[in-house]
Amino acid sequence: MFVSRVSFLPRRLYAELDYARHMPKTYVDRMKRTVPRKIYDNRFGAPSVTRYYVHPDDYIPDLEGRPWEQKVLHKVLRQESDYQNRTFYGKFNHPNVSTIDRIPDEKWTIFPGDVVEVQVGKDKGKQGIVVRVLKETNSIFVDGLHTKLSEEMAQLEKLGLPKNVKWEEQRLDPAQNEVKLVDPHDKKPCEATWMLNEKKTEWIRVSNRTGFEIPLPSNAKVTYDYISPAEYIEVEGKDTVAVDVLKRTYTPKLCLVEDEIAEEMGLKQDPRERKPTYWY
Repeated sequence: MFVSRVSFLPRRLYAELDYARHMPKTYVDRMKRTVPRKIYDNRFGAPSVTRYYVHPDDYIPDLEGRPWEQKVLHKVLRQESDYQNRTFYGKFNHPNVSTIDRIPDEKWTIFPGDVVEVQVGKDKGKQGIVVRVLKETNSIFVDGLHTKLSEEMAQLEKLGLPKNVKWEEQRLDPAQNEVKLVDPHDKKPCEATWMLNEKKTEWIRVSNRTGFEIPLPSNAKVTYDYISPAEYIEVEGKDTVAVDVLKRTYTPKLCLVEDEIAEEMGLKQDPRERKPTYWY
């Protein structure tokens, strides 16, 4: 039997690093509004038709936040309304196409806590620390750099209150070379790739220019559940222990589910033979 060498490679754990990696998918889809609105079934043998609030292929992610954030949620609801209007009225029927060429997770090299250098704008050449990463839109936000003035709360002047403004970081796209990693060897910007270590047991980041390893920062492993995986505390009575999750408690049998339950519960089955069923 032929076995590919790829099957012996270690798992790319860095590709799974994200702040929302443990967020339930059902909740995320509901916030994106990419869930079925109604399913038209019982169509006399024809396949069912699903009507979405926003079709998953037509969803356009926001460039500056996640769908469950308050500011972004208003944009998502507005996008849902526009999508429904385009569905029913032909004159508004233009396709939703995202112009962002997303970087694959296997090639992503910048994480929260990394030291980077801005390559565009008024802060070009300055170095800072990454505070937020949105892989879905190739967005990177650097603390205190590439900022703009924005209002904290809109329309305060109509209420007789002074307008409050603050400096807010703007997104930087690594695919457009707007931001680059800083090589810890000489403190200069560089490109990085993922390579196997000498023992072929782990993937590491290596600078293409100097060949030095760029270690992952501790903030890269932060999620909404914990700051560090080692410091995560399981809640007794709510969290299932990992040992119990890995136990094999199901033994498949060559019988129906009803027969298996009746056997375990000691129920007497109907001695009559089942009549055959036919599909037309």
